[in-house]
Amino acid sequence: MNNLPSHFKSPKGEAEYMAAYEATMRLWAVPYEAMDIRSRFGITHLVVCGPKDAPPLILLHSFFMSLTVWAYNIADLSRAYRVYALDMMGQPSKSIPDQPMRDRGEMAEWLNGVLDALRISQMDLIGWSYGGFAALNYAIHRPDRLRKLVLLTPIGSFVPLKTQFYVRSMLTRLPGRYWSNNMMHWMYYEPNLKNEKTKRMFDLITNQFYPGVRYFQLPPTVLPVPYMDEELRGIKNSTLLLIGQQESLYDPVAAIERAKRLIPNIQAELIPHAGHELPGGQPETVNRKILEFLKGNQKK
Repeated sequence: MNNLPSHFKSPKGEAEYMAAYEATMRLWAVPYEAMDIRSRFGITHLVVCGPKDAPPLILLHSFFMSLTVWAYNIADLSRAYRVYALDMMGQPSKSIPDQPMRDRGEMAEWLNGVLDALRISQMDLIGWSYGGFAALNYAIHRPDRLRKLVLLTPIGSFVPLKTQFYVRSMLTRLPGRYWSNNMMHWMYYEPNLKNEKTKRMFDLITNQFYPGVRYFQLPPTVLPVPYMDEELRGIKNSTLLLIGQQESLYDPVAAIERAKRLIPNIQAELIPHAGHELPGGQPETVNRKILEFLKGNQKK
């Protein structure tokens, strides 16, 4: 039992969110163990799957989402890795924030505390969207604990977010589901929704997104502002960057070009027929490229 107050505005709102969370979790095709880890920032919820003696792999999800979004990636990734999918602190999820992370140093400290509790000295790290921003931040602060870094459509890391993103985000605060649904459609590459599997995931996480936006009281949050040139030049870990060619939140070509210019040991690629939903919209392609990279078979 924990004694931290809920950050949801009402028990009804929290119940609606948790029901949507559990519905998405039912897409997971592998057995998993749920865990809660206490630190000064609160209680971090995570699920663990894969062989116990396999190399550790940490997953960080996207903004206003939860670990449930990895449903179409987890089976492939957990065959050869001990996967730890985290509910990011300060986001609507099963993690419960106590003290806000006020800067990027504290964001890195939060992940450090989780790794310490899990007794993981080194790991591979995958971040999607805001999770990619957080993963890149960790590579800057603690490269010694990181083997390889995978960034999937990271927001605010290499180039600024479009003004349209901030406008649409504010509109999701209006009553009703229209603007939250509109935001989700804007982030997805619409032709992918003709695929039954992709559409199923879209519907489930859209149902999760709305009560998260509507009922979760977001604590002070580290905003995704592009990293400085010298920070990116200092990243020495092998890095894989995948961005959907139809990315709508920022300029994908400019992001790829800046990353390739500054990060010394990077493989960066635009993935056709994908927007911000990349890992869920093109899971087979993304899973294959991640595993090739982590196993050392990436193309030069």
